[in-house]
Amino acid sequence: MINIFLRNIFFGLLILISINTFCYSKINSEIIFKINDKIITNIDLENEKKFLLFLNPNLNNLKEKQIDNISKNSLKNRIIKEIELKKFFELDNDDIGNTYIDNFIFNSGYESKDNLIAQLNKFNIELKSFEKNFLIDNLWREFIFNKFKTKVKIDIQKLRKDIQNQDRQIEEINLSEILFKIKPNLTFDELKNQIYSEISKSGFEAAASMFSISDSKNFGGNLGWIKSSQISEKIYAQIKNKNGLSKPIKTNNGYLIIKINSRRNVNETIEIEEELKKLVKIETEKELNKLGYIYFNKLKKKTFISEN
Repeated sequence: MINIFLRNIFFGLLILISINTFCYSKINSEIIFKINDKIITNIDLENEKKFLLFLNPNLNNLKEKQIDNISKNSLKNRIIKEIELKKFFELDNDDIGNTYIDNFIFNSGYESKDNLIAQLNKFNIELKSFEKNFLIDNLWREFIFNKFKTKVKIDIQKLRKDIQNQDRQIEEINLSEILFKIKPNLTFDELKNQIYSEISKSGFEAAASMFSISDSKNFGGNLGWIKSSQISEKIYAQIKNKNGLSKPIKTNNGYLIIKINSRRNVNETIEIEEELKKLVKIETEKELNKLGYIYFNKLKKKTFISEN
């Protein structure tokens, strides 16, 4: 009789635990949208938000709703890329992901992987989640490069001549960028005014995360130090004698707002072939960004996205 009584208590407790667990799960996990057959929850969105804030803490200058919108768009874009990449790559290959993480650690100045993990823990980010995001973002760039590299045409002779004619005293400029395209529901002036207003209110880095279509948006639009000889003549003419923000500059990829962070002059002996390699790389990346943007938008139009 006692055994039956104890057994009933045990099963009762088990049912209560199951109900509470289910309720807790329901409260904390809510479907926010679907991409094809992939379900995305508010937990996925929260993880994406943490990831973006880790890369660009200036996002904290924005309102919560703005951060949510940036995170949602970023998450959608990465999932669309992931779906496409899975057709060509084994994304569970740890060796590929580790290579990207090692490069990030080296370029970001972290002392070791343990040091990176310690920083991630402060943002409550799991290393596995961080590695996956990095894998998709970087593998996508490689995928676009290999897909379109034969379509990129660079006038190497012109670049070489430009290098030969340039001064030996070179200006280096620390730049940030916002690259944007006109949206169907906004005029150029309306969008431009929104961007400048957000820069004034929240800072350039936060505005870059909101409006830029360049990969640099995850780092607040920062491009670092760039030699004047590596900047197109059209763009350099707009920023040559200016500080602060440029007006929107029309390019083949859209409109560019440049922020001049700092300037310095350096005297150097120019290694023509080395400098040529750098210029070819910059021009190639510009063309690949344009082709990649077109390709991604075609994928997006063919992807089924359902929001709750």
